[in-house]
Parts: sequence; structure tokens; C-alpha cells
Amino acid sequence: MDQKTSILINRQVPEYIRDEYPVFVSFLEAYYEYLETKQGSQINDLLNVSKDIRRISDVDESIDKFEDSFFNTFATLLPKDVAVDKAFLIKHVLPLYLSKGNEKSFKLLFRMLFSDDVEIKLPKNDILRASDGKWTVDNTLRIETDIRSVYTANGSNTTFYLAQTSGESDITVYVNDVLKTLATDYFVRKETRKLIFNTAPAANSVIKVYYNTFDITQLANRKVVGLTSGASAIIERAAPRIITDKLNFGLPFELFVSDKSYTGNFVNGEEVSIDILDSNGTKIVLTADTFSIITKIQIVNGGANYNVGDIVPIIGGGFTTQSTAKVSSVSPGAAAGMIVYYGGAGYNVASILTSTGTSPLTLTGAIDIVDGSGANSANTYTVSTDLISTYANVILSNTDYGFPAGFTENVDTRIVDALTPITLTGIGPLTNAFVLYSDVTSNVSQFISDGAVYQAGDNYYGISAFRSIGRIDVVAGGMGYRVGDEIVFGSNPAGCYGQDAAAAVKNVSATGAISKIEIQPARINGTANVLNNTVQVIGTGTDFTNDLRVGDKIVIRSQERYINAITSSTTANVNVAFQFFDSTTWSNNSPVGSFARSIVGGINYAQNNFPLLTVSSANTQASGANVKITALMGDGEQIKSTITGNPGQILEITLVSGGSGYQYVPEVDLTGSGNGLASANAVVGSSYVSLPGRWTTSDSILSSADRKIQGRDYYVDFSYVTSSLTDFKKYKTILKDLLHPAGFAKYAEVNKNANFVSTGSLTATKTNTISGLVTVTSGSIYITGNNTKFNIANTRGIMTVGSTISVNGESKTISSIISNTNVAVSSSFTYSASAQPLIITT
Repeated sequence: MDQKTSILINRQVPEYIRDEYPVFVSFLEAYYEYLETKQGSQINDLLNVSKDIRRISDVDESIDKFEDSFFNTFATLLPKDVAVDKAFLIKHVLPLYLSKGNEKSFKLLFRMLFSDDVEIKLPKNDILRASDGKWTVDNTLRIETDIRSVYTANGSNTTFYLAQTSGESDITVYVNDVLKTLATDYFVRKETRKLIFNTAPAANSVIKVYYNTFDITQLANRKVVGLTSGASAIIERAAPRIITDKLNFGLPFELFVSDKSYTGNFVNGEEVSIDILDSNGTKIVLTADTFSIITKIQIVNGGANYNVGDIVPIIGGGFTTQSTAKVSSVSPGAAAGMIVYYGGAGYNVASILTSTGTSPLTLTGAIDIVDGSGANSANTYTVSTDLISTYANVILSNTDYGFPAGFTENVDTRIVDALTPITLTGIGPLTNAFVLYSDVTSNVSQFISDGAVYQAGDNYYGISAFRSIGRIDVVAGGMGYRVGDEIVFGSNPAGCYGQDAAAAVKNVSATGAISKIEIQPARINGTANVLNNTVQVIGTGTDFTNDLRVGDKIVIRSQERYINAITSSTTANVNVAFQFFDSTTWSNNSPVGSFARSIVGGINYAQNNFPLLTVSSANTQASGANVKITALMGDGEQIKSTITGNPGQILEITLVSGGSGYQYVPEVDLTGSGNGLASANAVVGSSYVSLPGRWTTSDSILSSADRKIQGRDYYVDFSYVTSSLTDFKKYKTILKDLLHPAGFAKYAEVNKNANFVSTGSLTATKTNTISGLVTVTSGSIYITGNNTKFNIANTRGIMTVGSTISVNGESKTISSIISNTNVAVSSSFTYSASAQPLIITT
């Protein structure tokens, strides 16, 4: 009704026309009514439309009728099925065009079209660039946490603005360093940050308000000034220290200052001031003390006779709060190390050394390095592991004693043939030992040891119990001696009951000087004559038929052979012909050593009470040699323990409290306890510290996982990646036509939060690769390994019979695990391959 013109005609025409031409007025009313009234299927709404022209220009009012026109005119590149309100889109399409190529334009487009967010990644940010990393060195001024605001009273003012919003329990108030009482002396208006005194403080009184918890962040971009040093700097940021040092003496506030604005030098223990402005523009002066504590005590002289727990006075230093410390560790004065002067013989790694003559105190050491080369002493030792107790009830007349030798043993069997031998290898002189436990407070030089150990039955035994000769040293080599010259053992001295030891020259120099003596097996009766390059041994005074057996190992002139045949008591043949390289063509009247006769080195000798030795040479011109026995097996070492420190020597002083406000280095007084001769220095931590530099970006760090080498297409300066939940197909064309910057390469990746619909199935197969590499041959069912551990893998259940394995792409089933380096499979391989990994698939 408001838009009909026909009803308004009578009031719109002049009065004289209404009076003189009523029919004309009626015609106008009928005409407009016709224009306003539907005539059949025709809608005569011309007037209504004309009256709406002023609203058509408003997109919010006309988008439904003119949507196509608007999109064709202003947004030809945008789809019409956008998620955003179309009127909003039309009104904001201009900013979208103007920001083309900007990251914000991408985000706006996705929000308008798809109601989604998009992430824009620039691969250039991941490119490794030489010398492009950002290196930062932080400079910090550390201050105590008891920050206070300071005011000077004028005698009439009762109200002072606080530095931060604080309740009554959040602050402590002092006037001229006298503590004031809440309610009695003052009260707090938290909402207006006011401190109000009941009575105005006297003129020139100093008011200090300490904040229990201060918001340190409001100090950023403020100037800090040292009141003693005059140093100053601009605070770039401020934060509480959240990582304590090892002393755990508190968490100071750290003011990170600009080195460009830093002038002067802040000093330890000084007061600093910082001016801030509150929200009302009122200047408030804040003060704090620099954080300077004792960080450690360095011991100069440990003295003696101090005890753990002794108080250590720290005197002077201009402290605000005094530091305290105590003795936390002293030396017991016990043996802590071992020095090897002579290694003896017959030791292996882990052999134990035990002090003697120190009871009730004990020092126990262990050997960790031995010389197993054989250069200085025997590096092997053969013993039997059979226990006589096992056969204690066997009757001597039995036809078979049941020994584990593998044949019938009885009263006619040689003992050596019935025993089970074991050869210890890699033994020799000890070269280093260390202390396992010690409460001995003096140097120790006497030790006992079992030497190298072996297992027999359920127990372990040391070879030192045999007291065999283990080492013969050459004191003087002489001249003219030959390999194989016999070492003659003199009579046993009183108290020595040794027997069956034998030795011969093993190595000589070009002049015949003896360089090495070899300890050999016991000699049989008589001597032997042998010719060069022959296998026959002719005896003199020998009894080969009783002293030797076929297969026995013998030694003549330091040449070891095996008996092949015994034809008489004076004739035998060996497996390999004898050879002499020192111009002799034969060996005459040489002793014969038999390894079956006794333990090499003999038995029952006494350490440091040995028979004298001489050298018997086939060369009558040989002279000047001097050799001597120096060690039994598992004995003969010369070791001395070392004492670390004096009893009660101070090793460590622990700070109980670091104190605060130290202005200079204090004195550490150790004269009141112990022997009073210890001395130490205190170290005061600096309140101004330049921290170690750090990289704030990884742009030029080669080992960074984030950095990539610049490429041709992706990792270049002119490329970008869009990541969105919206399918790339939906926005590919729009993005290219509307916002894509010219000259850039465009990529898209699926957002990690995107949902996928899978129409297939996925089967997971667990695989494992065994150590080492393997070789297979075409037509063979065997796998040969190198550095493999097939048996161990089988024991641990990693690979068993029936497991499926893959080598060189061929899958097979294991039918047999033969050894650590060999397995068999169910069917032969088609192809040959070497140095391949073996992959276990099931």
C-alpha cells in the first residue's frame, strides 16, 4: 500500500484541477491503478520497480535478483556455489583483487569460497644457504627477585601508586627500613593500585615496597642504571631464570640487554634502578640488587686431618647475606692405584691380586692388561682338568678305569695318555693392574695371586699352585751361542724342591748373542744324535721304547717334532726332517724333551729361591752369557700401590648457601679445623654475563634435517605450496586464474588432518635383517654367511626352521640351521648372488 501511487493522485494535483477537471483526475487514478494492478498473466509492477531503484544498488538488498549480473561483472573468476554469503563476497572482492599474490589473499579466498583455512609454505625457507644462519649472543644482567618500588615522602602525601596490581598480602612495606604493619600503618586499594598510609610519612622519608611476586615482563624496553657503577643498558626483554645451576641457590631474574646500548660495567652486589610509567603516566622508581653469589670453592691445598662436615667460614666480600660451606669429602689416604715395575709370568686378564702383610686391612687389585705375545715369557700353559676324586673308588686291577680319554685305561696306561689336557693361551707378564678395593693407608708391595685360572669340575684353579718355572731373563747375551743350546739347571738351593724344568736357547743375534730363552718340557734319559735333513734320531743311553710312544711330541735343539716310529731303545723316526741353519750339519749328544713327561716348566720350585743356570753350547768358543730364572707361573711380579692424598686431606668443599650481594671475593678460612694448613679460594659469579652464542636459525647448518640443497623446480626462491583440507581439484583453476603470482611454481600437498576414504586393503609384513652378509649359488639350497650368527638367531627366536627368508629378492623357507654361517632352505635358488643381506619376513 505504501508504494501505490493511484491513491495519492487526488492529493498530488492542484486544487483548481480537482475542481474544474474531476474527470481528468479520475482518469489519472484509473491509469495508475492499471499500472499497479495485475491484468491476467501480466504483472504491471513498473511503478513498484521504479520505486526500488534506489535499493537495487545495495548488494544486500538485490543479490537474489541480480546475482548473475554481479558475478559476471565483478567476479567472473569465482564460482557461484561459494560457501560464504554472496553479498559479502561481492562487497569484498575488490580487496581480494588488490592483494593478489599476498599470503593473506590466499587465506581470504579459501575462507570465502570453501570456509576453510589454507597454509602457504615457501620451499625457499628450507634451502641451505652458506653463511646465512642467524647467530645470537645473549647478554644478561641477573638481579635478585626482591624488586621494590622506592618513594620519597614530602610530609603531606599519604597516597602512593604501586608498580603493579597488588593485594594486601602481596607486598611488604618499609619506611626508613622500618617494617610497617597492615591496617595499623597503611592499607591497599588493589583496584586502583594505591598504597595509602593512615598518617603521611615524614618529609624525606624513604618508602620501600617489596613485591612478593613481581611481573618482570613490564621491565622490557626500560633503561636499567647501576647506582654504584653508573653503567646502563636498555632491557630488551626480562624473564625469570627457570633452570637452576648445580648449586640450586635460587632463580634470579634475567634482564636481557642490548650490547649496543650497554655502557660502563655493572659490578657485583650493586643496586640498580629502573623507571617505569604506570597506566596513569606516573613515574615509579624500581630498585633491585644484582645477583652475585659464591658459586664454588676451589681447593688450593687440601691439608690433612680434616673431617667431613667441618664448617668452612667465608669471611668478608661485602655481602648482603653471608655464604656458608662445609667439607664434604676428604681423602682416606688409602691406596688408590698400582704401579707395575716387573710383570712376572703366567697371568691373564682379570687375574686377582691380594695384598699380604696388611691384615686386618686389605688391598685387592685386578689385572687388566697382560703381555700375551710370548716375547718375554711363555704365553701358553697346559694342564689337566681331570679330578682324581671322580675316580677315587676305582680298583687298580680294573681293566678299564673309565677315564674320558676315549680308549681303555688301566694300570698299564701312561697317566699322561689318560688325562684330559687344556691349554691356556694369551697368558704372560702383567703390564697394568688397578685397585678394586682398599682400606690400606700405606704403600703395599707384597701381593699374592692365583695367576691364570682354569675350570676343573665346578671349581676354578690357579696355575700358580704348580710352581712351574715361567720366565727366564737374559742378563747378558754373550757371543757365539746357537739356537738349541741347552740351559743347564744347577742344584736346588735349600728350601727349593723343584724338578723337571728344562730350557734351551730359542733366538740368537748374528754374533751369537742370546736374545730369548724358551722353557721346554722335561728331558728323557740319554741324549740324541741327528743329521741335517733326516728324520732319524739315534740315541745314546736312551730308552725310547719305555720313555716315548708313537705320537708323542718331542723337542731337540729347540725343534719340535712328533714320533712316527720307534724301532729300538736307541732308534726312532720323527714326522719332519730336522734342519740346521747355523752352518752345522748335525746335532750330537743333544737332550731330548718330551711333552708327555711332565708339565712344561716343572713343578715345586720356590719364587726367589731358584737354582742357578748355565748355558751349554755345542760351540766351544761361546762365552759370556748370563741367564737367570725370575718368575714362576702366576708369580714374580713386582708391584707397588700408590696412596692418593693424605689422611683427612680435603677433596671437596660444598656450599650450603651461596649468600647474596657479594661485591668482592671473600676469604675462605680453614685454620680452625684439621691441621689448619689447608687453603681455598671462593669464586663469585658475575651478575653480568655474556652467554655462549647460539644459532637461532638452521639456514646454514649442514647437519640440520630441515635444510635442503637448492634444486631446479621445488627448492627454489620462486615456488610455493598450498596445504588445505579442500581437494586440490576444487581450487586449482580458481587459484591459477585469480591469485597465482606470475613466475612462481605452484605445488599442493594434502593436509595431515584431511580425511581419506580407502577402497582397498593394506597388508603389513614385519621384516627383520640378520647381521652379516650371505652368498647363494644358482641350483643350490645352501646359504653361506659371512659374520652371521644363525645359531644365535635361532636361540633367540629371530630365525627358526620354517621361517621365510629373502635373499636377492628370492623368498625361501628354512629347512635346517646347520651352523652360525650355514643354513639350508626348502628349494634351490634360481640366481647366484654374493654379499647380500638376509631378510627374515616371517
